Amino acid sequence: MIDFFSEQWTLLLAGERQAVFFWISLYCFLILGYSSVRQLRCRRWPSVWGKLEKSGLRKVGGTAWSKSDQEYATDALYHYEVNKERYQGKRVSPWVVIASHNARFLLETQMAKIHKRGEDEVRVFYNPRNPRKSFLILPGWLGLAVSLAGALLPGFFWLRANLF
Repeated sequence: MIDFFSEQWTLLLAGERQAVFFWISLYCFLILGYSSVRQLRCRRWPSVWGKLEKSGLRKVGGTAWSKSDQEYATDALYHYEVNKERYQGKRVSPWVVIASHNARFLLETQMAKIHKRGEDEVRVFYNPRNPRKSFLILPGWLGLAVSLAGALLPGFFWLRANLF
């Protein structure tokens, strides 16, 4: 096994496409595989009702020359209580999404998925091992499927091209 990785490394340094694709595939498998496991774990987090202080979109980066170049991110502040201890959260989702002015609708769609009760109460999902970590939206099945596909498909194509 060590010989195989050593050979792929040597081929990579020589600029061989198959080795470049192998290392990219391995990287995708490790990073997106980890992301998939993390998303599955987050989906099991318990929830409590919290108080929403603010929610919306905020401008990211400097002032853009044109409106379409301006970037936005979600902006939230909420408080919640776990085991009689008070916490504050800012994260809306495990996915950090930055969108251009023209793609703000993606962020607005994400914000619409927040579970609300009344005007200022929101469902807060928190890590039971570390209640300081929280989100207002859990990872969805589509995001999990995309992560798994990104983790597995490059390796599948590499194997298919090199073994069959």
